[in-house]
Amino acid sequence: SSGINAEYGASALEQWVCGKPEIDLALLQKIVRYRDMDRTHYLVEWFWRIMNRFTNDDRVAVMRFVSGRSRLPTDIADVSQRFQIMKTDKSKDGLPTAQTCFFQLRLPDYTSESVMEEKLRYAIHNCRSIDMDNYMLARNVENGQMIDDGII
Repeated sequence: SSGINAEYGASALEQWVCGKPEIDLALLQKIVRYRDMDRTHYLVEWFWRIMNRFTNDDRVAVMRFVSGRSRLPTDIADVSQRFQIMKTDKSKDGLPTAQTCFFQLRLPDYTSESVMEEKLRYAIHNCRSIDMDNYMLARNVENGQMIDDGII
């Protein structure tokens, strides 16, 4: 067989196009940017300890939660956007939120690392919709709440 697939192999071609199936925490830590805190902040330290304990499936779920993607690029040069972690003023011990278009994880304050892990685990496995705008638009149409028509 000839061509790219024969030269590199299916697995290598898949990694080149899609990224590695394993989430490389070292790469993720190289591309992170912290907002309103630094790498010594307790939330940041807890986050990375939690990520180190997570299985790869959990890490993939974190990636989907914060970026809508399940893989990181193979090469750091192919990273188009830096991962952001920021603290929010939401209620203490609440669920984390994410903005996939900004590759951003928003963490409220937590009383302990175990509470943070529990809330993060819940969010990554139960909050899977990355485009709630279409959901809300459809819901508003069903309820007769079209803003364009003057109905609120």
